[in-house]
Amino acid sequence: MRRSPLAVLAAGLIALAGLGRAEACTSFRLKTTDGAVVYARTMEYAQDLHPGVTVAPKGTPFVGTLPDGSAKGLAFPAKYGFVGMNSFGTPVNIDGVNEKGLAAGGLLFPGYAGYQPFEPAEAGKTIAQFDVINWILSQFATVAEVRQGLAGVRVCQGPSSLAGVAIGPLPLHWTVHDAGGASIVIEYMGGTLKVHDNPLTVLTNSPDFDWMRIYLSNYVNLSAVNAAPKDLSGYKVDPTGQGSGMLGLPGDFTPPSRFLRMVALTQSASPVTGAAAGVNLAMTIINNVDIPLGAVRDVSPAGVERDVTQWVAVADTARGRYYLRTYTDKNWRSVDVKAALAKAGKTLMSIPMDTPADYPDITAAAKPMQ
Repeated sequence: MRRSPLAVLAAGLIALAGLGRAEACTSFRLKTTDGAVVYARTMEYAQDLHPGVTVAPKGTPFVGTLPDGSAKGLAFPAKYGFVGMNSFGTPVNIDGVNEKGLAAGGLLFPGYAGYQPFEPAEAGKTIAQFDVINWILSQFATVAEVRQGLAGVRVCQGPSSLAGVAIGPLPLHWTVHDAGGASIVIEYMGGTLKVHDNPLTVLTNSPDFDWMRIYLSNYVNLSAVNAAPKDLSGYKVDPTGQGSGMLGLPGDFTPPSRFLRMVALTQSASPVTGAAAGVNLAMTIINNVDIPLGAVRDVSPAGVERDVTQWVAVADTARGRYYLRTYTDKNWRSVDVKAALAKAGKTLMSIPMDTPADYPDITAAAKPMQ
């Protein structure tokens, strides 16, 4: 039996908000020497989200959700097709890239997110916070267009329950990057919209983006260059091995430490040329925030929740490719954005990601050494 759109949406939101905590998302953008833009992000969660790839072609009808749970908000049929990451095959997307090379991701923002108040007279301009990724990717080609478009939409707190099922507040803020390299952060705090230019191109979770930028001042001494030896009253002290310039770089999984780690690595990595090299570099850097199952735990009377990096996405905006891997399969898979949209035609589709790991056996390729 085909489920109603409301039931499908409820299932997606339950997956994203009601069955676990997710406060460890990380994202950044790289730009190669020849201008190719590559975006990467992780998705951490305690509950298995059964992720899949949404394929939303041009013309897909979307409607904003009002605080009462009704789909009577802003109607925004897709101007551009996009691919994105969903949960349980629902149309609720947390990340993605569109056919114009615009990439966007929603990251958890607990304790700080405060959306615009709902005004019944503005219902036709209203979307819920969990509609934002669909709205951005389906409506805009550049960061400048997104910035302009934000003035014409109201982002309100979505319902805490749908179809009688509690789903939680789902606090979010967003990172957006375009194929030209422009980057912004979108935050709603205390009912006020804040749009930040993001030359660092990195975003994690709470606190807010302004606080994160100030936090970097505590580590201004970090350098990719190894520290020089010290002479202490005639006693020479040498650095212990390689990497001494980055001594003090935090290795924990808190949002400020992940923010700092990604800034340090994206800023210090040697520049590369070509989209393929950019993708390889992004995949290497994003691995530095992978959370093994059990390394991050939240203990409450209800039990123990273990955050884990469930999936990682890398978007090659120059060539229109979306790369993905999951916790259970570290092999990267890719989606050709234009080819996927062409196959979809006018139908909203999903590509399953719940597949077992596949490690090709290369034993038969053994050859005598020269």
